[in-house]
Order: sequence, then structure tokens, then C-alpha cells
Amino acid sequence: MNESINIFSIAKNVKTLGPGNRVVIWVQGCPFNCKGCISPEGISMEINTLVSIEQLAKEIINDKTITGITFSGGEPFLQASKLTKLIEVLKGNMLELDYISFTGYKYKDLVWEEAKEFLTHLDLLIDGKYIERLNNNLGLRGSTNQQIHFLTEKFIPLKEEFLGQSRSVIIKVGKKQIQSIGIPNKQIKV
Repeated sequence: MNESINIFSIAKNVKTLGPGNRVVIWVQGCPFNCKGCISPEGISMEINTLVSIEQLAKEIINDKTITGITFSGGEPFLQASKLTKLIEVLKGNMLELDYISFTGYKYKDLVWEEAKEFLTHLDLLIDGKYIERLNNNLGLRGSTNQQIHFLTEKFIPLKEEFLGQSRSVIIKVGKKQIQSIGIPNKQIKV
């Protein structure tokens, strides 16, 4: 396997986009262009950074502190088959991680084969386009039109937290970039 995932960014030790200590993988490319998008740099369909599935899996496997992975973007379902392969490699190495994905698609529209296969590996899906005027500054979803789908039993005890918790954003300063990680609150205009 020598396939690569086109990514916008990766962050480790994240606690703002799901429970536990997470790796967040922002894929490159999104067809939706939602007004107020938190990651407009990830919209372009151009190649940004290609990371081999093997190398990414190795980095995750070697970090014993990771409890889960969150996929965001861009649009993860545009690279569903590659993300499925990543999860399969991790599971093949006996890693007991949980998996969350955001998508601009509606759950009912994720009907192509690669999307259905990716869904079988996810514990939680947050679907729907971000609508800025429906941002209520609460929970793991960006706007209230987005639905949280519990695809396994793993996160059901956290349902109220996912819907109503206060949000937090962390800032990570790297060698080449500064990242804002989390779901920001809607800016109140005065």
C-alpha cells in the first residue's frame, strides 16, 4: 500500500474535537464553501500535502497517548476510501481508538460504496453544512441544523455533552503555522 491522503493539517494532543486525547486530521478539498467556514484553507481541491497512509498510521501507532481520531476538513468523505484504509491499518495493529468525522453531506446522502464503508468504521458522525446564523455557541456541532449520529454505542453516554457543552478552542503554534483547534463560538456583532 503506497496510497496518500491529501491533508490540510494534522494536530496531536487535541481535546476540543471529541473526548480524550485525539489526533485531528483535516483533509484538503471541500465542495460546499459554507459561509463562515472555520477552515477556508481546506476548501481548495488542489493538492496540499500528501501523507502516506503507512506513515500516518505509524505515527499514530507510536503515540500511546492517543485515544481517538477526528476527521474534519475540507470534506472527509471525498477521501473516504483512503481514510477507511487508515482505520483498517490502525485496527489491524490492535489499536482500540474511537473515530469521529464531520461532513457537510447529510447522512442520508452518504450512499456511495466508499462512503458506506467509511461509515462502518466510525463511532460518531456530525453531518450537514455549517450555517452561520444557526451557530448557538454550544456543543460539538457548528450549527444546530447539523445532526449528531451515534453509529456505535461508544459515545451515547456523552450525548448531552456533545449537544450542550460549552466550547473551547486551543491555539497551537508550530514551526510553519498557527492553528486554532475546536469549534469557535459565533461572533456577536455590536
